[in-house]
Amino acid sequence: MTLLGQLQKLRILVYEIVSTNKLSGQGLRIFQPVHALGSGKITIGRNVTIGVFPSPGYFSGACHIEVRSETAEICIGDGTYLNNDFTAIAEAKKIEIGHRCLIGPRVTIFDSDFHVLRVSDRTNATAIVQRSVKIGDDVFIGAGAIVLKGVSIGDGAVIGAGAVVVSDIPPNVIAAGNPATLVRSL
Repeated sequence: MTLLGQLQKLRILVYEIVSTNKLSGQGLRIFQPVHALGSGKITIGRNVTIGVFPSPGYFSGACHIEVRSETAEICIGDGTYLNNDFTAIAEAKKIEIGHRCLIGPRVTIFDSDFHVLRVSDRTNATAIVQRSVKIGDDVFIGAGAIVLKGVSIGDGAVIGAGAVVVSDIPPNVIAAGNPATLVRSL
């Protein structure tokens, strides 16, 4: 094993030690450090891969998977690939990623805005809106895309790099842009 490979294994171990939640799944392959946090539930299917060499951020970044409350849940389906610097934060609801998905580098998924816009309500936790996110099977999400609360992405959809997904995307389409809009059917 190369020196860089040994250093990456050490980085992965350090993040595992400082994580407050544990990742496990049959055939789980972790090639980039993952910071797993929170008191909620993280479920990982069979043969999931986290981290891709030599994609951007492989040696410099880390994935962040957080279930902030006991009611929060993140589920990752069988055969899904999460590229480097992936972030998923479930405040109180569920983020579900289907089977055989390809998630590009620096993709971010949130079930909450984590605050409200009105200044007078920003410290009012009860004013925060959380809604579950569901990503279907065989979805491909390009680099740097952001998927926000309450969104459902249909099976086989492709989300373009840098897209900001704020509303539902039907199955078997390409969506891109900010906000993400339909480009064409597949």
